[in-house]
Formats: sequence, C-alpha cells, structure tokens
Amino acid sequence: MAMIKLPKKSINYFNRHYLEIFDSGALAEGDWIKKISDWTRSYTSASYAEAFNSNGAGIFAIMSVLKKFYGKTHYFIQANTMYGVRAMSEASGLKSAGAVDCRLSTLMPSASDVSGFLQSLEAPAQTVFLLTHIGGWVNPDIEEIVANCDKAGVVVIEDCAHSLGSTLNGKHTGLFGLAGVYSLYATKAVPVGEGGLMVTDNDALGALLSRFIMYDRFEQEMNIGVNMRMSEINALLAYSVLRETESIISNKQAIAEKYSVACRSKGIDYLDPASGGQRSNLYKYILIDKDKTECKKFVNIRSRTSPVYDYSLGEDPEGIAKNHICLPIWYGLESDVVDRVVSEIMDL
Repeated sequence: MAMIKLPKKSINYFNRHYLEIFDSGALAEGDWIKKISDWTRSYTSASYAEAFNSNGAGIFAIMSVLKKFYGKTHYFIQANTMYGVRAMSEASGLKSAGAVDCRLSTLMPSASDVSGFLQSLEAPAQTVFLLTHIGGWVNPDIEEIVANCDKAGVVVIEDCAHSLGSTLNGKHTGLFGLAGVYSLYATKAVPVGEGGLMVTDNDALGALLSRFIMYDRFEQEMNIGVNMRMSEINALLAYSVLRETESIISNKQAIAEKYSVACRSKGIDYLDPASGGQRSNLYKYILIDKDKTECKKFVNIRSRTSPVYDYSLGEDPEGIAKNHICLPIWYGLESDVVDRVVSEIMDL
C-alpha cells in the first residue's frame, strides 16, 4: 500500500504552474520561494520565515549562527529524539552537554526534567537546548521550559520536524523559543519530499539566516555560509502541498477520532490530540503502555507503523522506546485499513 499521498488539489496546482518555471528560466531564487515564506508567516503568525532544503539544513544553520554570532559553545538535546538532531548539532561545531530524560506519558521532557538538567550545566549562558516536539504534539510544558531556560541564559531552539500545524493554546510550535524549523520530508504530517521551514520572531536572527543560506555572497561579511536553498521546482511542489495543510490535518483528525473511540472503549492509553489546549497534526497516532510491559498488551495489534523512535540518545528510565506503538495514520489512508485497525483494537 502506498503511504505517501498528496491531495489532488496539490497535484493539480503543481501541474498548472510548473511550466511557468521552465518558461521563465528561474530555476532557483524565484517567486515560489517567496510564496513559501509568505505562506509560512501568514499561517503561523511568525515575524520571519525562511525556506530551507531540509529541516536538518535549517537546524544546522541556526546552530552555526548561534555559535558564530551569539557566543554559544554547547548544546543539549532530549533523549527521545532523532539521531540526526545530535549529528546536526555536532556538525555546527557546538559541543554536547548531554541529553535530558523524557517521560513516557508525553514522550518528551517535563519542565521539572529540564530544570534539573539545567543545574548540571557548567556554562548555561553559552548553551543551546535543542528541544524536539514529538509525534505532532507540542511539548505541554514548553512555556515553563522556555521561561526556566531564559532565566538560566539558555537559548531554546525548537526542532519542529513533526509539528507543522500543531499548536498549544493556539500558538504554533517554533514560536515559543528563539526559533524553530519544520520538516516537509516525504513521511511527515504535511509531506512534500524534502524541505524545511524556519520561523522566528527575532528579525536579527532571521536576517542572518537568510544570508547564511546563500553564502552571504552580497554583503560578504559573515565568513560562514552554505547553499541550503530549495530549487524552484521543489518550492512549487512545497507550496502546492502547503496550501492544503488544513485539509490534510482534518483528514487525519477524522481517522484519529475512530481510533480514539475504540481506545476509550477498551481503556487503552493513547496520546490525546486535543487535550490540554493541544491541536496535534497527528504525524503519529501513539498508544502508550503505562504498565511498562514492552507493549505485550498490544501484541494482537498487527497493523502498525514504525515507533516514534526505537532507540534513545541518552538514558531511558521509563522505557519509552519499548513501551509505545504507533498506528497507521496518513493523509488518504484507505478506509479498509482504518477499519482493520479499529477491529484489532476492539479485539484486545
């Protein structure tokens, strides 16, 4: 079965416009990049937005700029995140200060976890916390985490790879800390293939990043920079899909509601996409084994997708990697698959 499906409106929009790119000869640095930035600012209410060729490129750029111009020397991450988050941070030249523990109930660190970790930092004012929102949910303690980090002098950058369209009390991810980067990778909640969107309310940082991704070839003052731009064809495809973000999320919400009804009837713990002010984009639909039996209770649910992560980049005291599973949920998921998943839940 094909997992990656795009709305027909997106495909039709792309087909109507791609020849314009060839006719214009503007294969790079054209109007579609600007359309993406304008859309992102409008959708998230960010002051500044920039399109990158990937989420990783955006994070690498931010961390590199923080090292060069903000005096940052170290970073820390959360234990439950993608390996690439650590790799991108190391590539920027920052040094690791470790990883903060996460909670099984959210798959993310709590404010208490982060506060405790802050006490271990030797140079908090020179440190960046690269926080990851997991599975399409916003870290429920994000406001308290950012406030505590601000007091300690730690800069919070949000890895929003999973969370385009996710909000907490109406506020989009990426706008709680200094900056954030969404992913448009092929498997993400809003899939394009490749691409990243950086958002920030800090105009100075935004301006530095816009120069970084084109080697600062005009002002020639930064002495650092990499080509991290999208091509115009990629930008057109991205824009074609981004225009349908809300319909994509709505489609997944309808699927999730069927799963949630079944889970509630069977007393199964799951991450609620609408609890506590959340609006999850439902990148994943996650069942939690709070009894920590390594999901033996879910053995008869055979219709699954990959777990959020089946490894940890630090300590995993609550066994997150082994005590959750993910159910199929993507745009245009076939109704027979949804019915089969519901049936397997009900048979537990």
